[in-house]
Amino acid sequence: MGKSKVLFKVAALCTAVMVVVAGCSTNVASNDSATSTTGASTNTGASAAPASGEKVTLKLLLNKTESVESFKVLEKEYETEFPNVDLQIDLTMGSEFGAALKTRFASGQGPDIFSSAGYKDFELWSERVEDLSAEPWVSDVVDGASDGASIDGKLYGFPLSIDGYGFMYNKDLFAKAGITELPTTFTALKEVVSKLKAADIAPFITPFGEWYTPGVFEANNPVAKQVDPDQFFADLSSGAITIPKAPLFDDWLNLFELEFKNAHKEPLSIDYMTMVTDFANGEGAITNGCGCSQPLVLAANPDINVGVMPMPINDDAVLNDKIFVGVSTYLLVNKDSKVKDAAKSFLTWLSSSKEGQRLITEEFAYIPAFKSMPSNAEKLGPLGTDIKKYIDEGKTLGLEYNKYPEGLSTEWGSTLQKWVAGEINRTQVLEEFQASWVKLDK
Repeated sequence: MGKSKVLFKVAALCTAVMVVVAGCSTNVASNDSATSTTGASTNTGASAAPASGEKVTLKLLLNKTESVESFKVLEKEYETEFPNVDLQIDLTMGSEFGAALKTRFASGQGPDIFSSAGYKDFELWSERVEDLSAEPWVSDVVDGASDGASIDGKLYGFPLSIDGYGFMYNKDLFAKAGITELPTTFTALKEVVSKLKAADIAPFITPFGEWYTPGVFEANNPVAKQVDPDQFFADLSSGAITIPKAPLFDDWLNLFELEFKNAHKEPLSIDYMTMVTDFANGEGAITNGCGCSQPLVLAANPDINVGVMPMPINDDAVLNDKIFVGVSTYLLVNKDSKVKDAAKSFLTWLSSSKEGQRLITEEFAYIPAFKSMPSNAEKLGPLGTDIKKYIDEGKTLGLEYNKYPEGLSTEWGSTLQKWVAGEINRTQVLEEFQASWVKLDK
């Protein structure tokens, strides 16, 4: 095959590596843990074979830059099995992905397959994508995993994996500070911070130098913990409630303030890749992290003892002893692609063939979104294992940011950066949040 054609485009805003964690409802079911790499799927993968003969070029534009090496393996395996297919995979950082995708379509060069976070992001492209409802893998999708890419009962997205996030923590540094229990309340978290500081360990590494982490992952916390997030959005739109008066937002600001006031360095100087490096080097005990962070963290320090824990905002232990979980990425097929049958065949192969399932569960080490594809407990790694445990125990909340009006996460992230910089106070944070919602809610 020669040199790999997987392209990795590095953008200025590296935090968006974490955009792989994408929206799904809170009732996503999980598969039982297993050490085997394939399940009892009735699909053999035979239907996945593209028609032989004429060369087919299949172009993918994806935002999964944390898995660049694994995509090289996928490319090689697929082209070996189907030598008439030229698989071209372009990986672009999430903060630049939307603009790159719009540019491709505007120039008439839309990819054959592209990734989406689901919900509002999917809606942006719903008129350009192929209905996949009749594909053989659809009945195998786990409960809830179709929600983010469905309209009127029709499925338009292939759920690539399930992922989750919370605080990522260094277990060895916790042990050094004498911390034996994970905090599930804000009071307990403050005690953890005190113990870390007493042991001369920086509590937090805060990647707030870019809008993405604060605007997406941090701000999801009080939204996902509303009694009914969808009703909360409806009430915001109708004016029945405002963010300054909404439950939990003021509590959440206490957590955010605790983070940036106990950071290992100036919070606005840290981007995502610096966070990964510093965390892997043991420069701080707690940071933002998801299963998608694992390849980068372990590459920087294969021996790090790491886990995932909740992000408590008040002293309600039942509410806060949870992490945020959903489908990480949907794969959409361009309905105007000249090779859309080959694109569909690729997705069927990925979900149904022995080699496709092995790639998902072993090479990518994903928590799969298909019933017949049990996760590989030996390959999930420390973060994936912790996330799977929370899923199995039903201790999950949703990734609600994919339901926001377009541009809201960016504005909320910028507002939080201004607070960290001392340009506004916490009251003004919530006022700006409300103003952004009113402006962008359409």
